[in-house]
Amino acid sequence: MIFTIPAAQPESGTGAACAEGPRMAGPGRKAPGENGTGDDGAPDDTNGWRALRPTSWRSVVPGAVQLVEQGRGSWIKDATVGLTVAAVAVPGAMGMAELAGVEPVVGLWATMLPLAAYAVFGSSRQVAMGPDATIAALTATTVAPLAAGDGGRYALLTSALALVVGLVLIAAGALRLGFMADFLSKPVLLGYLNGVSLIIISTQLAKLVGIKVRIGDFFPTVWRVARGLGSASLTTVALSCALLALILLLQRFAPKIPGSLVAVVLATVLSAAFDLKSHGIAVVGDLEGGLPALGFPGLRLHEFTDLVLPAAGIALVTFADGNAIARSFATKNGYQISANQELVALGASNAVSGFSGAFPIGVSGSRTALSDASGGRTQIVSLTALAVITVFAAFATPLIAPLPLAALGAVIVAAALNLFDFGAIWRLRRIHDTEAALAIAALLAVLSLGVLNGLLVAVALSIGVFVYRTVRPNDAVLGHLQDIDGYRDIEENEDAETRPGLLVYRFDAALYFPNVPYFTSRIEGLLDRARPPARWLVVNFEAVTYIDATAVDALAQLQTDLAERGVVLAFARPKAVLRKVFADTGLTAQVGDALLFPSVRAAATAFEDSYGGK
Repeated sequence: MIFTIPAAQPESGTGAACAEGPRMAGPGRKAPGENGTGDDGAPDDTNGWRALRPTSWRSVVPGAVQLVEQGRGSWIKDATVGLTVAAVAVPGAMGMAELAGVEPVVGLWATMLPLAAYAVFGSSRQVAMGPDATIAALTATTVAPLAAGDGGRYALLTSALALVVGLVLIAAGALRLGFMADFLSKPVLLGYLNGVSLIIISTQLAKLVGIKVRIGDFFPTVWRVARGLGSASLTTVALSCALLALILLLQRFAPKIPGSLVAVVLATVLSAAFDLKSHGIAVVGDLEGGLPALGFPGLRLHEFTDLVLPAAGIALVTFADGNAIARSFATKNGYQISANQELVALGASNAVSGFSGAFPIGVSGSRTALSDASGGRTQIVSLTALAVITVFAAFATPLIAPLPLAALGAVIVAAALNLFDFGAIWRLRRIHDTEAALAIAALLAVLSLGVLNGLLVAVALSIGVFVYRTVRPNDAVLGHLQDIDGYRDIEENEDAETRPGLLVYRFDAALYFPNVPYFTSRIEGLLDRARPPARWLVVNFEAVTYIDATAVDALAQLQTDLAERGVVLAFARPKAVLRKVFADTGLTAQVGDALLFPSVRAAATAFEDSYGGK
């Protein structure tokens, strides 16, 4: 799972075309903007960006359109890349299935039809769908309490959850809610991902040391594993350490070599050759294999409704992560994606995963990165991987019967370690201590309350910090600096000079009902402490972009109160939209149009002229 800071966009993520960078023209095609049209003949807007029209069939199935129009010269290369992606996807998918709490072959089912669904509906040329460690962990923590130990019911609930997640994402795409990923701030995401990585590792500790413990919340699970270390299998520990070291070394020094695949193949060969099972090492054993039986999960309606809330949380995480991955690779390779179309594509992929009897899935950052590094540029990569995985699921699952469970555990732990980056949290202190504190709070919430509840708490904290900063924004008393144009914060500039009798105050936020009391109290406090007493109060409105009715009333009352104290109220640099509100509400007439100045310097000059510099 990968998270990036969204780059600047020509439009908001709610728009249908929220990509970065110029779109590349395919073979035999004109680049967008030539002759005033986009690549489907639709007119471009004034910036050369074409908004996909909801009524256009091309905008509904952009992946299929791209495949049809793709030059065939690149198909062979992308098909070769697809073989590599499939080789990595097979062991990874089985490991994620173990993490989700279902049979390993179900991980293959979760990889098959979703690849086709995204290839048709997705707007990214390179995204690879499949089981994801974070979403698999969310699935397990959501379904386990509802299944109450019933394995058959557990399987039904996981496929039902995938279906509900898919419907939530499709509905969000239809409602053009692509902006919802913005609710997950970077500190929240960092804390969340670090917490999830530790939870994932905790669920695999028992496999790595060869013991059996009940998997639950993070701290109880770690405690149970620690208590059971006395009965650990030394051969299993040695194998786990060797495989984990192999994967990490290959990732570090030979990143193009699929370390997970190498570890799984090596472990399987060693297990078959030396009968590791007889040495106390647990193996996968016989798998039923085969292709998925398509169908609607056989649950009652109220059981589906119980899944809506957790499905909404999983959908939010799925989209936030998937959109970030798709956006980063689109930017790198010079084409555009649509945030709302990504919602539809992710929803369709999860829906078919549910109909396949599998579990919720997302965008695989590792396989997408592997495809890009290997030269893959179209969804032919995914379709080739689909064909290979289908053949393997149908005919070759007996080959992995000797695979040690420790190998799957090592694959999952290696993936989780790629998510863990506490250094990134610590570096947030360079921006503000509050940012790092928010990330750590998110991490602790995930570890102590569970993945989904922890995420909700972290989002609530993030919103709380935003509200606090809105209610208590930055403000400043301004003074004049010699030889420097403009007025500066006197707290940050010791040489800034204030004129006796003139108080210049800047408010750095929209002025509306939550922060109006703070605004007025700050001004009253500054006026009470002013020595000599202020004759003019100039409010610098350059940072105020919005004002509501509560604020207008407060400004009118402020002018009245100041007039009774013999203080003139003036405004500097109000934007056109604020001047219109002032005029429409009568505030301009009350204050006086002559006291609305284009700059602080102009207001200060008017003050000097009024009092002759005295």
